[in-house]
Amino acid sequence: MGLRAEAGSSVAAVAEAYLDGVGRGEGIAAAERCFHPDIVYTVNGPRSRTDGLALPALTGELHTALPWLGSYRGLDQVRTFLAHMHSNLDVTGFGPREIVGDHERAAVFGSFRLRPRPAGRETRIAFSLLLEGRGGKIARYQFLENTFDVAVAFRSGGSWSFQTDGTTTTVPAER
Repeated sequence: MGLRAEAGSSVAAVAEAYLDGVGRGEGIAAAERCFHPDIVYTVNGPRSRTDGLALPALTGELHTALPWLGSYRGLDQVRTFLAHMHSNLDVTGFGPREIVGDHERAAVFGSFRLRPRPAGRETRIAFSLLLEGRGGKIARYQFLENTFDVAVAFRSGGSWSFQTDGTTTTVPAER
């Protein structure tokens, strides 16, 4: 998918290069090319409130279901995160997406496709991403996804019941 960002938007250009690399299956190599050595990489939120980020902590239930979610600091932790995540799923593409930004910050909105390895069914997930740059690389990567759809993609059985608008709705066991 083509870059649709403001002219001269260096953080947006690095974001585009990173997402394209991940979509080609180059997650760790793309991170090494595009991330600052002191990267702070957050997926949906920190594991605890003591992480120092201005985000709410992940719930225990969410972290149990999707254990790779959380915050990672530095390229070594990001490499470990990416290896863990990719042992459970394949990112099969990003896009369409919209990238806006300037030389220091960028925001990305769009969707990505993933295939959970245990379930084997591909699904499209909405996401947003906030990035900050330093030294021509991404120094902050804050990824927010539609986590409900990710969890549904990994669900292997059972059903979930929800009470909203005075009605109980059950998400079926199989998609």
